[in-house]
Amino acid sequence: MWADPASRNGPSLAARDGGASVAGRLSQDSPLSRSRLRRLAGDPAVLLALVLAGAGLVEAWDLGRRSAGLDFYQFWVVAQVAGREDVPNVYGDEARARVGEEFVQRSLTDEDSERRRVVARPWKVLEPTATPLLYTAFRPLSGGTYEGDYRAFRLLSLAACAAGLVAIARLLGHGSALALIVLAFVAHSFQPLKSDIRVGNVNEAQLGVIAACLWLSSRDDRSRLQIAAGALLALLVVFKPNLLPLVPVLAVSWFLRGRRRKLALQAIGLAVGAALGALLPLLTFGTLQAWPDWFAYLTALPASKIPLRFGNMGLARLLFEATDVDLAPLLAAAALGAVLACLWLGRRRGADDPPQPAAVEDTAALAAGCLVYLLSSPMVWLHYMLLALPAALVLLRENQGGGRAVWQVVLTVLALVGIALDPVADLFGVRDLRHQALITSLALLALFVLLCLEMARGAALPRPVGGTTILAGGAP
Repeated sequence: MWADPASRNGPSLAARDGGASVAGRLSQDSPLSRSRLRRLAGDPAVLLALVLAGAGLVEAWDLGRRSAGLDFYQFWVVAQVAGREDVPNVYGDEARARVGEEFVQRSLTDEDSERRRVVARPWKVLEPTATPLLYTAFRPLSGGTYEGDYRAFRLLSLAACAAGLVAIARLLGHGSALALIVLAFVAHSFQPLKSDIRVGNVNEAQLGVIAACLWLSSRDDRSRLQIAAGALLALLVVFKPNLLPLVPVLAVSWFLRGRRRKLALQAIGLAVGAALGALLPLLTFGTLQAWPDWFAYLTALPASKIPLRFGNMGLARLLFEATDVDLAPLLAAAALGAVLACLWLGRRRGADDPPQPAAVEDTAALAAGCLVYLLSSPMVWLHYMLLALPAALVLLRENQGGGRAVWQVVLTVLALVGIALDPVADLFGVRDLRHQALITSLALLALFVLLCLEMARGAALPRPVGGTTILAGGAP
């Protein structure tokens, strides 16, 4: 009835605008205003895109209904036992085996759930690689039955992904039709989303929180909301550290663009958020010792030992299996260096041009940080590639003249198709996991090069929305 819980990748697949002037236009330009709703309702492209997006989301929900939730099960179990008197260290070898076996037995008696019994079998010994903050965040979703908690998690995750994707598109100035078409494509044909749904991981939620960070960050540079943006970004990184490269890329982007006030406020927020993220696990674990316990367990299981056949589809892993040389540090240095160099070139070339809206600048820098991680990490599961979507949305936006470079659009769409995998498998019968990993790696490289070129140009503005750039705030 459910997708194989042992398979992570599925069956063989593996403006700037002043605050007062903006407020004066909100009543007529708000996405939820009556006049705008009437215009959207009379646009056949928007209506058709809405139907397609809705159908895709229903299909995605049904996939989750048929999946056991391999990763969610482990989050759910560890969140329950963290801080229990008989589990002083949930990351320890003895506790992992004992708790795993305990919950296998409880799956037979606690509730009548075949889903839970199926997903418990592979976890006779737990592998809790997530941070203490992640397990703390899952505590509210671990107090009921597995069926009920898993259903709530799937609903929250899919809603966060859909809302986040549309919000990022709108922040970048995309029209409603394009935003909904991208959502429909992702929901229907994007294997990274399907992989995340099957295993019950948190990349959908990450995308939603990223959108919230970008919205807060797009406010005026002097706004206190910049502190909130920094704090939320820090919590996101502490929650799952694969987003750590975002921090230096965003900081350098603001510094080079002369947004020193914004940088200072976000730095305050980062410090507050990091401290909060470190202390919150006290509520669940009862001790800060959980952090060194987690780090010790993680370093004892290096990602370089997780082979491609298990679903580790990263470029670094592909190169390691081909050369027997760990090139992850070199890839990280090269990718980060290329991003920083392009930010510098963009600053120089854009000196005499109007500055980019904050939402465009921030999304481009954030997307670049995501791609640095995806191209250099020694462990990249397929569902991690949901983090490539912000880069594609940046590259698909219209320029200042209201047009798009045809070659850039074509290459971006081809890269999206490559990462999606479903169209490639359907059209060309590509089923071999190694070939799929090669295709996704090349597609990520293409997005990275295109994004670097876009940042190096530095001054390209998206077409104003309704004659203004109200969707992006901030002062240089």
